[in-house]
Amino acid sequence: MKFKHVIKNLFSGVTLRIRSGPLKGKRWIATSGKKFITGKFEEYKTQAFLEHFKKGSIFYDIGAHIGYFSAIACSINRESGHVYAFEPRPDNARFYLKHMAVNGFSNFTLTKAAVAAQEGSAKFNANTGTATGHLSDSGNLTVDVVSIDNLVRENKLPAPDFIKIDVEGGEIEVLKGCQQVIAQHKPKLLIATHSPETHAYVVDFLNRHSYRFTILNQDGIKGDTEIMAVA
Repeated sequence: MKFKHVIKNLFSGVTLRIRSGPLKGKRWIATSGKKFITGKFEEYKTQAFLEHFKKGSIFYDIGAHIGYFSAIACSINRESGHVYAFEPRPDNARFYLKHMAVNGFSNFTLTKAAVAAQEGSAKFNANTGTATGHLSDSGNLTVDVVSIDNLVRENKLPAPDFIKIDVEGGEIEVLKGCQQVIAQHKPKLLIATHSPETHAYVVDFLNRHSYRFTILNQDGIKGDTEIMAVA
């Protein structure tokens, strides 16, 4: 895995045009993965995002990875709205900024931190694929952690219109840290769940906050699902 990361970073200066999908014609780092270049990354999730995202939206991309959904939002928003992205893994953050720069996007802010219920710092496991790193007591990196409720309360962020959460098992802590914002502002939510326990918590959370929701992949393996929710 480490060798693969070295190769990805070594050739990170090479970009290709995306061949199809909402980012068709945009440039992407060639070593990011075939599905990005072909425009077939998480197609059902992308479709749900496109159906619900409106131009001019304030978008929180929590677990922004290398910027795919942020790039779609920036492309739709153009000079309106704004993307606030959160990504604690340094390699991902570097790819994220490269993708934004090479495509000329400027209406975004990247915070190099994880999101959870409590602010501070935490261990992050980066001994995984670039898309599957997560907070873990046995992690090999120390990263900053922020709380959405605190950031909005302190006027460091505007209230969101749309929140995407995909943090490889940490979704419960993210929701605990933004439940006041969700209760007050009722943003659209696109949430990944990575275990049956997380899925059950998210469904209960959405019901308690009077959201209508659709499970995008009913046959998700081991509880891995994507949920699109609207107040």
